[in-house]
Amino acid sequence: MRVTPVAILALLFAAACSSSNPRPEGEPTPGRNTRGPATFDSLRRNTVIENDRPDAPPRAGLLVVANQQGASATVLNAATLQTIATIPVGTGPHEVAVSPDGRWAVVSIYGDRGAPGNTLSVIDLSAATPSVSRTIDLGLYTRPHGVAFVLGGSKLAVTSETTQRLVIVDFMSGRVDTALATNGRGSHMVAVRRDLRRAWTGNIGDGTVTEFDMDTRRTGRTYAAASMDEGIAATPGGVQVWVGSNDQHVVTVLDAAKGTKIDTIGGFGLPYRIGISRSSRVAVVNDPTKNRIWIYEVGTRRLLAEIDLAKEQGVRPTTGGQPGQQGAGPEGVAFDPIADFAYVTLNSTNQVVAVDLNRLKVTGVGSVGAGPDGIAFSPLARR
Repeated sequence: MRVTPVAILALLFAAACSSSNPRPEGEPTPGRNTRGPATFDSLRRNTVIENDRPDAPPRAGLLVVANQQGASATVLNAATLQTIATIPVGTGPHEVAVSPDGRWAVVSIYGDRGAPGNTLSVIDLSAATPSVSRTIDLGLYTRPHGVAFVLGGSKLAVTSETTQRLVIVDFMSGRVDTALATNGRGSHMVAVRRDLRRAWTGNIGDGTVTEFDMDTRRTGRTYAAASMDEGIAATPGGVQVWVGSNDQHVVTVLDAAKGTKIDTIGGFGLPYRIGISRSSRVAVVNDPTKNRIWIYEVGTRRLLAEIDLAKEQGVRPTTGGQPGQQGAGPEGVAFDPIADFAYVTLNSTNQVVAVDLNRLKVTGVGSVGAGPDGIAFSPLARR
């Protein structure tokens, strides 16, 4: 079953900048005219220098993809897009989070139409053959979907659709710490600030966004976004929240501090998932209805690239997909913070593509399991 209408790394300070580092947060692309002043992200304005692997080449790391129809997760080499392992995880896996150290991947098990899921599958990515090392039982908090590590990686924040809660789980013990009311129906995805201390949910049924303070374990404000808002992403410093509307076909850009609208971007078929790069330079909007990957400059909301997957070499002809969807079905998105690459799952063709965010083009295609959706990047470099 597919729901109708996205892993955060810790700040590491060990390595110097390299030519593959993204530009400073929110900084407009050089040499191009902009339509207004850039909006800077306040957490870090210096160039990203979080690579603690000075001996590792760019794009060293792993990708973990949740295969909805395959009841599995695929682990790939991020640089080559070659499969390392495909792992059974349970019925209806939807989203993936990776721990700050890159060792652990957590997959939310949503279930299917007949049986709601209530578990998280924990994958040990450091094992010789990655496998599920344990399962976290969420009890009455069913239909877990969006998932992210918070509070330095010691806790997990998980949306429970049926109970309208953001569930905070202690990662080591697997016990539920707190269940925070989302004050909205259909709380589906969760976006987390880069310091892992603040989070937001998009509430599909009410067209709202709810904020959460992870330190105090409290629900904050709930403010209006756009109807049927599902896809959601926050800039690393939490200055902006981008929200996609399934029925208005727009992305609303919100000022997170004020809870007010900054901008509205239109022209989408379905802005199903949104991701913002770790430098906050670009936003990626995946549109399965128009079979497009849209890339925007965050500071100006200017369109940088429109990637038509029907024209990309290596993307298979459609083998599945939802009603009204005729293309490859771009869905989940994850980012490599060092090489400035995005990785996008293609739900209808059982593939993942690598997108170079500097050259604004697809540079690689890999195969995964059936119905890929959520995806996360791990900095773990396998030897």
